Amino acid sequence: MHEVKAQSPTLILDLENQLKKAYDLRGQDLVRSLQMAQQALQNFQELKYEEGIAKAENLLGLFHLIRGEFEIAEKFSSQALRYFEQKQNIKGIADARYNIGGIYYRTNKYHQGLIELSHCLAAYRQLGDYHNQARTLKSMGTIYEYFNDHDKAIESYEKSIEASRQVNDISLESNALNPLSGIYSKQGKTQLAFDVIGRSILLKTQSGDTRGLAFALYGRAKLFIQQLRFEEALTDLEQVTEVLSAAEDMLGLGMAYNKIGISYQGLGNVEQAHRYFNLALELGEKYKVQLVSFKANFNLYTLAKKEGNTQLALGYLEKYFLQKEEVINNENYNIIKSYEALSKIESLEREAKAQKEKSEIVEKKNAELDSFFYRVSHDLKGPISSLLGLYNVVKLDIKDPKSLAIFDMYHSQAVRMNDIVIGLINLTEIKNTEKLKSKINFEKLVNECIDSCRYLANFSRVKFEKSISVYDFLAEWAIINTILQNLIENAIKYSRTNVESLIKISVFKDDDHVIMRVEDNGQGIPSEHQSSIFNMFYRATEKNHGSGLGLYILKRAVERTQGDIDFVSVPNQGSSFVVRIPYNS
Repeated sequence: MHEVKAQSPTLILDLENQLKKAYDLRGQDLVRSLQMAQQALQNFQELKYEEGIAKAENLLGLFHLIRGEFEIAEKFSSQALRYFEQKQNIKGIADARYNIGGIYYRTNKYHQGLIELSHCLAAYRQLGDYHNQARTLKSMGTIYEYFNDHDKAIESYEKSIEASRQVNDISLESNALNPLSGIYSKQGKTQLAFDVIGRSILLKTQSGDTRGLAFALYGRAKLFIQQLRFEEALTDLEQVTEVLSAAEDMLGLGMAYNKIGISYQGLGNVEQAHRYFNLALELGEKYKVQLVSFKANFNLYTLAKKEGNTQLALGYLEKYFLQKEEVINNENYNIIKSYEALSKIESLEREAKAQKEKSEIVEKKNAELDSFFYRVSHDLKGPISSLLGLYNVVKLDIKDPKSLAIFDMYHSQAVRMNDIVIGLINLTEIKNTEKLKSKINFEKLVNECIDSCRYLANFSRVKFEKSISVYDFLAEWAIINTILQNLIENAIKYSRTNVESLIKISVFKDDDHVIMRVEDNGQGIPSEHQSSIFNMFYRATEKNHGSGLGLYILKRAVERTQGDIDFVSVPNQGSSFVVRIPYNS
């Protein structure tokens, strides 16, 4: 990271949240998503925050990919990829390669697209990221369809649906249902195709993904056309073009124009059929999407032939054959080249299965270890409490300064042992207690957490600012207490002595989440330690004698709520920790 402007941790987190919102909004308002990501990029550039710049570039690459602006998409994605490869950031690399893989297969470089996506899938599986596994598997299924390998395509779509359900993402599930319906239609399973596309439309309506709904309606329109139900097809396609035009999705629009032309041709409206085939051809050639172009040329050929215009028909037919031949040659080449990629994918899947089996064994061993920790910690708690009590007796009876100094050293180590034991007990209780929810009084809870830290050496020098606007949240009191206690205690421990220490504690609601934010102007965390702070027994500094369990326990508590935690920290400026918990946790 280059120089980051002072007082920027909160701003950086706000900008990263802006990127998350832009991503979530892409299905409803792609143009707005693009604007939000571009603004975040500019702000990150002003802050000279390289990781934020790369994240924004990745997202801009995705949005331009969706719009069919492949050159711009590849530029942004390649820039982001260079940064994330330099930092060995697995998630960032996978996101960039997902964009690049999408560009490849949309521009007929199918085998390159499959190879990129296979690497993405392996990375997302390593990270346990089901959301992005679903997206990647859906794209891979599309490539298998181009190879006419319907069995592999169906397998990929079904795995995509399974991954979507792991994260309860009905919009992602619908994305895979769309092409699955198309395959069933090709196999002559018309009713099944209508059932599947009907479910897709229902899920898209429920999710509010208007752009996704447009593609689901496009899928149903294709089924209507096959059954010669052209009026019903046009009704769906009219809504499709309205949404895709607003989203400036030129690739999807070109596909829709071809289908509208076919529908008008079926109804005998030659003038409108001509108009829409030409619109499709224009978009296909402008954005270099041969699949759209050669279909438009074929449709124009059939129309000219029907009108008896032989010369014009032959012109369109020649263009069609030239483009079709190129696409077929590319496909044959890609199928041959992709055997290597397919072999890699199967190898990765076998490796993932083996890894899963190993993880199950590790999980079982961890459960046994938790039980051991709990028993041993409780057994140690009594003797340690006695040692702490004896220290108070020693202070009353011994007055020799040298002896007291030695006992102070002994006492500090006993306190540290006590912290570790209590931490281990808390950790096992977090994992194993029943989920009993109650209404959380955040005002009272925050005050209690602050009061419980009065014993800390830095407490008297700290000023607190509180902002609480959540009053009806149901959750496990012990878990929420653990989260706030660790955030506040950590901020106090690592305050600076040369500035007026300030800790800001905010609790508010954002969309469907409760946000707990604790900001300080303390020591901050050196960048080389930031990736490890949530590890068990990890301490970034020896200046403060902690157990190294606080942030690990905090992370486990957040995971218990199905929430997430993020932070930004700048050395000698401070840290900002943000915990997001689903409102119905």
